[in-house]
Amino acid sequence: MSTIKTVAGVALAMGTGAGVASATPIDREIVGRIDHLNPRGHLLEVNDQLYRYNPRLTGLDLRRGEEVRVFYREGHGHRVAYKIVPAQA
Repeated sequence: MSTIKTVAGVALAMGTGAGVASATPIDREIVGRIDHLNPRGHLLEVNDQLYRYNPRLTGLDLRRGEEVRVFYREGHGHRVAYKIVPAQA
């Protein structure tokens, strides 16, 4: 009986740890053309995915149709771009 409790406790601890790990932001990267751009709302759409961005951090004059490489963090259901560079770079 105590073995079952021990196994159940370990499984619970592993499940809880996995939940915490999935809630932390994950760094990712994507290359594609800008489909839509909303400078006022600081929103950028690349490959049908929406990204928030800070115009002060990107340092680019973004234009629709431009091919870019977007470095972003994904967490809590949001994608936040922390670096946007031309695709050739």
